[in-house]
Amino acid sequence: ISTENWKYFPLSGKNGLFEIESCKCSNAGELLEDGNDIEYIGAKKNDNGFMRFVRYDESLITKGNCIIFICDGQGSVGYTNYIDHDFIGSTTLSAGFNDRLNQKIGLFIVAVLDLERYRYSFGRKYKTNLSKVSIKLPATKSGKPDWEFMENYIDQLGFKPIQTRNSFSD
Repeated sequence: ISTENWKYFPLSGKNGLFEIESCKCSNAGELLEDGNDIEYIGAKKNDNGFMRFVRYDESLITKGNCIIFICDGQGSVGYTNYIDHDFIGSTTLSAGFNDRLNQKIGLFIVAVLDLERYRYSFGRKYKTNLSKVSIKLPATKSGKPDWEFMENYIDQLGFKPIQTRNSFSD
């Protein structure tokens, strides 16, 4: 893949790719009851951050169709995941939202963000640096992110939609 016509875009802030918000669960042990309603996502690089299923708590919900940024945690800082469904997330996570985001574009951007992980080793926190991060993405001739290219590229790889627990019909 040629990156010759790609351009750097800030993750957040003015003209940023994402509206960033912090996830809301600061103490899972005390705030969450075990259940089977919704996923609790934490600062874990494996299994898309899945920790366990818990009872639904409206005050702690983060909307899906976002990229989560693991901002703090032992060995996981700098990892990102695309999450297509609502979840309860640890405050060690930030969620990035964009109206153009979908599963294919999310996977493309996460792959690019994975190339930046090395910047967040040795105790550098992601959360304090999210507003300073720019990533190189395909750009249109007018200098905007080329969302169509990202989606088509993932299609060319033979992408099949991921079936998550929340995407199965009951």
